Amino acid sequence: MTGAHVRWREGKAKLAKVVGRVQDGIYFNEHIAGEGAIVFEHACRMGLGGIVSKRRDLPYRSGRSKSWLKIKNPNSPAMQRVQDGTF
Repeated sequence: MTGAHVRWREGKAKLAKVVGRVQDGIYFNEHIAGEGAIVFEHACRMGLGGIVSKRRDLPYRSGRSKSWLKIKNPNSPAMQRVQDGTF
């Protein structure tokens, strides 16, 4: 394994540990390779608020970055509250 791949795996393990302590509202799943549109479609069918993904080939950087992508489910309860002003 390359150094970058080792750091990626270590970062994922840390993230899984932190997210595992959250009671509700956020879920960690293992790496899913494939079509992001299909993953997003399934997340929406499950009633999730959306997905967050990161390009695997780019290094981790904290804060906002073009290597991270957040896609929100417009039909999720949270987005409905934003749209109707009750959030």
